[in-house]
Amino acid sequence: MASFKQLKSGWQARIFYYDVNGDRQSISKNGFKTKRLAQEYANELEYQYSQGGDLNNKNVTLIDYLLKWYQTFREPQISASTKLNYEYTIRIVKDYFGRKLLKSLTRIDYQKFLNQFGNGDATHVAHAKATVIKVNAHIRACVHNAINDGIIFRDFTFGTHITFDPKLTRKINYLSEAEAKKLLGDLKAHLNGSIVYSMAYAALLTGMRVSEIAGLTWDCIDQDMHTIHIYHAWNFKSHALGPTKNASSNRTIIFDPTLSNLFAHVKLNQNTHLTLKKADNPQNLVFLGRDLKPVSINTLEHLLRISLKRSGIKSDLTFHGLRHTHASLLLYKGIAIPYISQRLGHKNVDTTISIYLHIVQELQTKEADKTITYLNKLEQ
Repeated sequence: MASFKQLKSGWQARIFYYDVNGDRQSISKNGFKTKRLAQEYANELEYQYSQGGDLNNKNVTLIDYLLKWYQTFREPQISASTKLNYEYTIRIVKDYFGRKLLKSLTRIDYQKFLNQFGNGDATHVAHAKATVIKVNAHIRACVHNAINDGIIFRDFTFGTHITFDPKLTRKINYLSEAEAKKLLGDLKAHLNGSIVYSMAYAALLTGMRVSEIAGLTWDCIDQDMHTIHIYHAWNFKSHALGPTKNASSNRTIIFDPTLSNLFAHVKLNQNTHLTLKKADNPQNLVFLGRDLKPVSINTLEHLLRISLKRSGIKSDLTFHGLRHTHASLLLYKGIAIPYISQRLGHKNVDTTISIYLHIVQELQTKEADKTITYLNKLEQ
């Protein structure tokens, strides 16, 4: 129900409604030049209210809603490293949008933000593609939640596109099949040299993240079923076990008999070392260094570079690149993308495609050629 009053400053519209607790509330706005404009404003609010809109929060700012959404829906279920990503987005939104109301933002406003954030300007630095994608994904998810809550009725992120600085965007680096075989051969030949080589071997054959490899515990491995249940990861900053990157990272993957032999080898060496040191393994970790602690990132990267050099592979591949190699090999072999996505622990297939777009496009071209060849033969 609405009422209207003519004031010195113009027409006033006042809308009465009941909140979620059943209490009668009102919203008013002044300064309309005509009564008709005031009525149109009132009609819009009444329509939103009839569709389940939350009129109490119409004047919430983007930053306030983002904080509330993050703390309610995201923070309780994500890893420490992912929290840092969200906290970064929150700082960016506060810097760029300040106290702007959620309902006042338009697609033009948001595209200007993406242009400025991605390309940079006189007051802001440019950013890499991966960074822009993450920030954009966080904001979009928040906006969609605001629409579901009835705070806003239009998606101001719809139809916008990201921009970024190509110079800051690192190319996905991975090994070819021939190079992967060489590396596996070298790692297998030096398994007793360092636990790192066993970790690299496992990473290449499973596609697990480095934090998941480092945080792997013996109870996660089912030798009879040849499966690994991934539900926690090692936090290299806090030096403790914690949750995986996100809910979709919790998964079960199958491994081949070669890796089963590797785990048996690691278990035997570990038990022998623990016995000699008269120590135990309280966290039940699979991969422990000679000091009976998880290996550092620096050590992992250093020894991987040594193995690559021994293998005659000229590449600046990082330990994370082993995961990319695993995914690319499966893609090139024609393994279904949905399965690869689940195996990698991605949220959805779109994530997998966006990361390995260049490979997917290459495979699509080959499939198109095969399709035309087949159709030509069919017509003969």
